[in-house]
Amino acid sequence: MKTETKGLTGSLRSTKVRKTLLIAVVSILVVVVCFAGYSVISLYSSLRSINPNAGSTRSALNLLERINILVIGVDSRDQNDPGRSDSIMLIGLDPVSRTMSVVSIPRDSRVNIPGHGYDKINATTNPDYFSDGGVELLEKTVEAMIPGIKINYYAKADFAGFEKVIDALGGVTINVEKAMYYKAEDTLIDLKPGVQHMDGKTALEYARFRHDAIGDFGSWGGEEYGRVVRQKALLKAVVAQTTALRNVWKLPPVIRAIENAVVTDLLPNDMLRIALAFKNTTDKEVTTVPFPGEPGDIAGTSYVIPDLEALRTKIAPLFSPVLASN
Repeated sequence: MKTETKGLTGSLRSTKVRKTLLIAVVSILVVVVCFAGYSVISLYSSLRSINPNAGSTRSALNLLERINILVIGVDSRDQNDPGRSDSIMLIGLDPVSRTMSVVSIPRDSRVNIPGHGYDKINATTNPDYFSDGGVELLEKTVEAMIPGIKINYYAKADFAGFEKVIDALGGVTINVEKAMYYKAEDTLIDLKPGVQHMDGKTALEYARFRHDAIGDFGSWGGEEYGRVVRQKALLKAVVAQTTALRNVWKLPPVIRAIENAVVTDLLPNDMLRIALAFKNTTDKEVTTVPFPGEPGDIAGTSYVIPDLEALRTKIAPLFSPVLASN
């Protein structure tokens, strides 16, 4: 397959890019953060910087099939700390219908990790815990848990970086469902219920709050509750926020924030192609899917026990490569 990077570079050289061009770009953390008004050369350089292997990888993007991206939020304590996966979201993009499906995978899910047996899924990304720990092991684990799907790409960021991305967007509007209060030596969360516009710090406090009776994950009556629900609410809020920004000149600070926050294996050209495909997508085209599982205790350890049959019959079809709309 011919790489598209050369094609874009050749096009830029031939036109010499004397004017600023209107172009859409995807925010890797939220997958479809699209904007307009930035120099293509500067944009392309920034997108290359968040994929360390961009120069040695050929495009495999197929816009006639579903694109599954694993979005990982890592709770790193410092620059050299690999951390554990504090937030894991599987996002399926349908390039034909321009819709998205999102499922949050609880970090305490008890899964069969290839080569290691059963453990919590958030341990897969930590090489201090497993010698082969990292994104690849997490991808294999998710694919084994949801049979028949293929994870095409990943995007990983630490939370401090994502906070800056939200600030660069101008904040997000979220409907806080209840009062949330938690105080520790270096932490204070004090959110009142109701619709409010939040900066990055407050939005992440909302999305990460789990200091109540539900904690990270709860499920009853066919609905899920807890922090995983707030993670998906934040995603939809970010998509909604970017809808208003796509036709204004606010891309440069957002790109800089993304550049410093995100690592991905998506190629720059592929990011642009996805962005163009989803440039008109709003939060109304984002469907959040409950994770089928129940909290449980095994040998004194608390887990979320996945419903493997529901994952196979209900979740897998939503992330299958084959598009019903095609």
